[in-house]
Amino acid sequence: MINLCQDLPHAVLPELMGLAPTALRSLRVQRYHGDDQAVAMGEFTETDAALIGRLYDFLQGLFTALTGRGAERAAALEEYLGHEDIEALCQDVSRLGVTSYAARPGKLLAQVLHDVRGGGLSSIVAQIQMRKPGQADEATCECLYFLVRDHLKIMRNALLGLDDAKRNGDLQIKLHGTDLMVEKWDGLRLKSGQNELQLQVICPKSVEIAECCVEFGALDRILYNLLNNASRHAAHERIRLVLFPVPDERGGVLRLVLLNKINATDRRYLDRVDLKTLFQTGVSTTGSGYGLSVAAEFVSHAFGLGTAAAAVEGGYLGARLIGDEFAIWFHWPIVPEE
Repeated sequence: MINLCQDLPHAVLPELMGLAPTALRSLRVQRYHGDDQAVAMGEFTETDAALIGRLYDFLQGLFTALTGRGAERAAALEEYLGHEDIEALCQDVSRLGVTSYAARPGKLLAQVLHDVRGGGLSSIVAQIQMRKPGQADEATCECLYFLVRDHLKIMRNALLGLDDAKRNGDLQIKLHGTDLMVEKWDGLRLKSGQNELQLQVICPKSVEIAECCVEFGALDRILYNLLNNASRHAAHERIRLVLFPVPDERGGVLRLVLLNKINATDRRYLDRVDLKTLFQTGVSTTGSGYGLSVAAEFVSHAFGLGTAAAAVEGGYLGARLIGDEFAIWFHWPIVPEE
């Protein structure tokens, strides 16, 4: 058995290994980049397209401000934010998609809008709000750097025609490993309501998990959806993400497990329902009901299974109660060694 670190109770280890089958079959020949979970910019109304452009430009400017180091980076961040009305932008983004969905309603459009309005954006706003204005520390700047970079990639992954030049660059072969996940996620501070949370990443073995930035963006769309869901329901200040490879006939897949303690109310609800239904569109107690269904769609396509239901039934992703914790997991094919 893989040593998953002393931070996990011994009673939890067998549970994580036994969450799903280890020989998960993939029906795909080529890797999945998430292209079919995207919407062309031409599908949006002029109002929404303009707002998407405004958000993208804001994030690009924020990313530029965060590319320095030390005091220079903190000063650039504060100067940039001093010229932006974040509250007004957030209010406008909350209405993003209303006119487009009214004109062309559909599940795919709703899922894409969910990720563009959510994804890393909610964490970006939380980091900006949690900092002391004029006193952004290096940890905050570093965290924002990764979050902003991620959401820019998520937008290019989800919105075809938004920035073709950079998307084409994102499609160039460039291997991404789990070490990058640890670098950007471990120690991440989160805010949910009035509660501040922290993410701990446990990864005993680094493996290559994406062959290009667009594929890594698809992975981010899954993780942010699961993480935002966990943050809303966490009954403890720490959330854990555990990453470890399991074998299959093509060299292995990565199992990603997110663990958060839950309160008595959520426990009673989860005890009453079939946890497989959580991945169906519209099933939620506090959110839109799209986040987990987006994850199921991505995982299904990554393994060529045809439907989200097949992914859930096959154990490619799922949820389980482990003691007082809620565990939600999914798998992604490891990049084969040549």
